Amino acid sequence: MPTNDARHERDGDLPHSATTTGQRRFRPLRWASRLSCSYRRTIEASEPEVLASKVALSVRRRVLREYRAATPAQARRASEELVRAGFNTSAVPYGYRAHRVRIAPAGRRARWRTRLVIEPVEAATVKMIFTWRGEDRLSIAQIRSRLTAARYPAPLDPATGQPRAWTAAMVRAILRNPKYLGRQVWGRRHHGRPVPEGRWVWSAPWAHTPIVDEATFAAAQHPRQGTHDLTSAGTNPEQAP
Repeated sequence: MPTNDARHERDGDLPHSATTTGQRRFRPLRWASRLSCSYRRTIEASEPEVLASKVALSVRRRVLREYRAATPAQARRASEELVRAGFNTSAVPYGYRAHRVRIAPAGRRARWRTRLVIEPVEAATVKMIFTWRGEDRLSIAQIRSRLTAARYPAPLDPATGQPRAWTAAMVRAILRNPKYLGRQVWGRRHHGRPVPEGRWVWSAPWAHTPIVDEATFAAAQHPRQGTHDLTSAGTNPEQAP
């Protein structure tokens, strides 16, 4: 089943999160939509007509500015609630597949949400990548070479569904993705820039089945890599990660 590698996750992209989780689209505020036009419009039969051109320009700008500020904030709160509940709101990481579940909150319309479930073959590959990095202390280039030579299943292209060639960026994205710990996390990046870990939004443990434990994950983040590893891989030590 096609999966996406974590390299394409856009944790800070609020509109994408809202779309992928089936959240309702936020309707424009009543006054914002009313004041954004310059033509005469009848609001309700019991209310007088309001001509936008007669409303002070400063008032119109303030209302529209408040609307634009409120909409992303609402989307962010909705995304945070879904993540804390253990639902996936971004691309499905390599090693998992999406499982759609239907939830029906009391007094609200039923909606579809996404949980992560193990993809066995890919999950075994993820474990091997973490072992090579944390225990064997291999470089990213060495890991990529092993994956390619042994023909480990590569992430699939979300557009075509066809396997792609393993790249250093794919390997690095897998090693840095905390979702393999069995927790959902959101907000690691905002507008393409890294966000301090203390500001990330986390779910409770076991939101989905973990692939690696905390010790294995931590060891892969800062491996004590020796010069002989770089030399054996045929890479320039200054270019190795």
